[in-house]
Amino acid sequence: MNTSNNRTASNYHFLTREDVINLLEQKDMELKSKDVELKSKNVELKQKDVELKSKNVELKQKDAEIKVKDVEIKQKDAELKQKDEELKQKDAELARKSQRILELERMVFGRRSEKRLPESPNGWAGSFFDKDWAKEGKQLSGEIPTIIKEVEKQAKQRREASRNARSTRKGKPYASYVPNDIERVVTEIYPDGYDENRMVIIGHDKTEHLCLRPSSFYVKVEDRIVCRLKDAKPTDAKIDILEAPLRKQAVDCFADASLLAEIITGKFVYHLPEYRQSTRWKEHGINIPTSTINSWVHSTANALYPLYKLQAKLILQSPYLQVDETSVQVADRKGKTRKGYLWGVRDALHCRGVFFHWKEGSRSGAVPDELFKGYHGAIQSDGYEAYSRFENVQGIELLGCMAHVRRKFEHLSTNDKNAAHIVKMIAVLYELEANLKHSNASYEEIQAERKSKAYPILKALEAYMKEVHKEYLPGEAMEKALRYAFSVWIRISRYVQDGRFNIDNNLMEQAIRPITLGRKNYLFCGNNEGAENNAIFYTFMACCREAKIEPNVWLRQVLAKPLLDMEDEELVKLLPINYK
Repeated sequence: MNTSNNRTASNYHFLTREDVINLLEQKDMELKSKDVELKSKNVELKQKDVELKSKNVELKQKDAEIKVKDVEIKQKDAELKQKDEELKQKDAELARKSQRILELERMVFGRRSEKRLPESPNGWAGSFFDKDWAKEGKQLSGEIPTIIKEVEKQAKQRREASRNARSTRKGKPYASYVPNDIERVVTEIYPDGYDENRMVIIGHDKTEHLCLRPSSFYVKVEDRIVCRLKDAKPTDAKIDILEAPLRKQAVDCFADASLLAEIITGKFVYHLPEYRQSTRWKEHGINIPTSTINSWVHSTANALYPLYKLQAKLILQSPYLQVDETSVQVADRKGKTRKGYLWGVRDALHCRGVFFHWKEGSRSGAVPDELFKGYHGAIQSDGYEAYSRFENVQGIELLGCMAHVRRKFEHLSTNDKNAAHIVKMIAVLYELEANLKHSNASYEEIQAERKSKAYPILKALEAYMKEVHKEYLPGEAMEKALRYAFSVWIRISRYVQDGRFNIDNNLMEQAIRPITLGRKNYLFCGNNEGAENNAIFYTFMACCREAKIEPNVWLRQVLAKPLLDMEDEELVKLLPINYK
């Protein structure tokens, strides 16, 4: 049909009227259909346009939101950076506070020797020797690396020699641990089926075990005989009666000198409080009240007091003393205690031992004033300010303790390179001292070695500490450690001038250590008298250790004597230093 119509249309002039009308109607319908389609398309386009406009609005909104988010992200990023900086500052602050906490813990729980420190090293002379020494030290300052290498080389040789000496002791049998004359209890053990009539012994396979018998109690009865002549008559005007003399011991009580010695060494050597000793003895059927034991202890202290005064007098005659103090809790009234202080004084030159002094627990400067009144010689101590009063006293040379300086830097050396360097330099000084001790050097040789090696190191260390001090804020742990070193440096450096002097006060601190162990067990003294008794007992326990005497053996023999009836000439012979 379409073909026909096309043909008809192309041959338009051949069409009839009716065909033309049909053709026009058809065209009109097609146009109307196209018009409808166009209108529909137009509506769709308008809808699409609306949708596009809506999408455009949405996109603009999304773009605006994205821009807002971008701004927020930038703000958050800036806030995070700020928070990161704040965290870094907080970390640094926490590190400082942690260090401060450590310092406070040491102040509370550790030993405090100083209270006031110089504000800064500015204006501090630091020259602790005369001009000749200073000149020589300046000349030698450039040789410090060489000096350090030499000291370390000698230290290495010393350690190798010590290791070789130890190796020769390897493989010693256990028999070397016990004395040769120790009692041996032999038990013969025969095999099952042994018949002495049918068998002959061809050898022995021995096994040894070290055994212990529990301590035991017994009562010593002294039966003093009373007698008279056989031919004497009751009616005689005078009858000679003979009676064995009463043997007197230091303490007139039921306890023998051996038991008193056991109580004292148990408490002041092995740190067993009186109540624990009483509890142990109950296992043996001996029920002695703690109050009775305490009474015996007080009586023993009273008996030893004259001997204690002689020991103190002997120590104070030494030209070189080491001093230190330690705290002891004292019960003033029920449920209340206060902190008091025992003062220790050691003969650092003649090895005559130590003595401990109690003055109602005081730590004031009045105590050393009383102790060292009229004294002439060297006094070595830590940085406690009470000793500063002797700095300008005629006849007294005040020495410091290098160990206390080292401790201030030692716990800081892990995180601080300056502290680590200071500790390393101090270690070289100690290596030098160990080398000199190992070589059994004389006082003159020690002085010469210190002058040539220790002195330049001390001067270099002094300059280094002054230089790095400016890197720290006031109150920081490192800054406080440096200020402490400044406050005692002149005292410390004086040991170089005399071969008799020690680099530190450690020997005195070692004598004090048993007191710190003991107070952890018995906690406190009942009163001032009890604290003074502790001073007496700790004095003689320390003296026995230094004299290499067993305290129990010394006490057994000394307490068996009537101390209160003896003269000073006799008592002096009983001091641990004179004990044979």
